[in-house]
Amino acid sequence: MSIVPDFYGRFACRAGACRHSCCRGWEIDVDEASAAFYGEIPGALGEKLRRSLHRDENGAHFVLTDTDRCPFLCEDGLCELIRTLGEDSLCDICALHPRFYEDVCDVELCGLGLSCEAACDLLLEGDGPLQLIDEESGEGMDMAGLLARLGFPFEPALLHFDGRPPSARFLTLLGETEAIDERWPEELAAVRAGLSGARLPVGERRDRMLQYLLFRQLERAEQNRLDALLDYARESTAFIAAQDALFGADPEHLRRFSEQIEYSTENVGILLGR
Repeated sequence: MSIVPDFYGRFACRAGACRHSCCRGWEIDVDEASAAFYGEIPGALGEKLRRSLHRDENGAHFVLTDTDRCPFLCEDGLCELIRTLGEDSLCDICALHPRFYEDVCDVELCGLGLSCEAACDLLLEGDGPLQLIDEESGEGMDMAGLLARLGFPFEPALLHFDGRPPSARFLTLLGETEAIDERWPEELAAVRAGLSGARLPVGERRDRMLQYLLFRQLERAEQNRLDALLDYARESTAFIAAQDALFGADPEHLRRFSEQIEYSTENVGILLGR
């Protein structure tokens, strides 16, 4: 059984129009089947592939350029491999990103990582509560329905953002996470300085965000109590809502939070107190 958010099938990579290309600043691991395929490509492109592929004890990956770009990212933001060899030539991580797959209680949860601006926009443009779909049966459900199906006890009110600002403890833990860039500590300090303790705006947009941040971490339910994951989702939503309230509503706040936290096992663990 696979369960996906209702916007999952509408995802489309923005390619050259993306302002935050996943082909910049991210280490690109190459699966063994793709590495073997690249080893057989003839001509100048094959030579470039083999020069760009590095192996170590963790496997194969592309060596980024001096400006932290994939060596096959063209100046117009498009991929040289797709242009030359077609989409089937992509290694697994490039073909699948930003999709994620998690097994929870014999159910596969599939979604889109929010470090991708297109995924953020799909989540935030939706109306009403987060809706999920069982791909096999076509049955729809909300987050409460999913948690009930998985057998998790929960308090329904906790699936809705209550407007409380992020706690001092959560802000301290955020400061302990490894920063993605030099701007992150500055953004965190600006939220700390700007918070007045007043209630933050609530509504369906915030509820969708909270529920999706919880959905993203349900694979950790075996190591963490659900109430800890709900608290993580609420605090994370509060931090993003505080940024919106202080500096203007902007999907970039959600996207950067995801890039900072959700793609680092260590950073998520810090926020969960593990």
